[in-house]
Amino acid sequence: MEQNDYEELACQLRCPEGEKGEQVAEIMFESNCKMIFKTIDRLQIEDCDNILELGFGSGKHFPYLFQKAKNIHYCGLEISPLMIDFATKLNQDLIQRENISLKLSDNSSSLQLKNNSFKHCFSVNTVYFWEEPHKYLQEIYRILQTGGSLALSYIKEDFVLKQPFAKPEVFHFHRTDWLIRIMKNIGYSSVEQWQYIENTPNKLGENVVRPFIVLKGFK
Repeated sequence: MEQNDYEELACQLRCPEGEKGEQVAEIMFESNCKMIFKTIDRLQIEDCDNILELGFGSGKHFPYLFQKAKNIHYCGLEISPLMIDFATKLNQDLIQRENISLKLSDNSSSLQLKNNSFKHCFSVNTVYFWEEPHKYLQEIYRILQTGGSLALSYIKEDFVLKQPFAKPEVFHFHRTDWLIRIMKNIGYSSVEQWQYIENTPNKLGENVVRPFIVLKGFK
């Protein structure tokens, strides 16, 4: 790939759009599905929980999520209008049966949601695009109910830094120990991390052995 191609891929990973957007969304799910499922597993979802997700992409993981418990209330925020349309088309039957709300986000740390309104929040591979993660983590803390949890997963920094598409103009790299310190300073309790190694295709379609982290804390 040429340098311009890597730059375009970086922008598409952040916000899929145009003719290539759906193709990139398919690649992202194939690459990230194990991370997504592990993150959902860590939430320990129960019947009737309210769940918020930041950056749901194609929404191919919705069936897995809704198998976890009954009467789940799900709200997904996404900065890509294309992904909202794509996820809606892919999950029409599920959306008709379940309580699912897909909303366009303005790409800021302000979530525009009520205080104490969600039991769980999760997000997979979005933290790289947060210039000021403390603002996002504060907002998530605000909207969580007492006892609610945040699960945040991402590929380890040293691995991502080696990827040719990880352009500094688009990606922001945050060390896990720093994120944990921010979370604890905000007020999250029982902050834990789990590290996994997976075999998966990367964003270029190459099979790689990739380390990722699931970070979880409670309000």
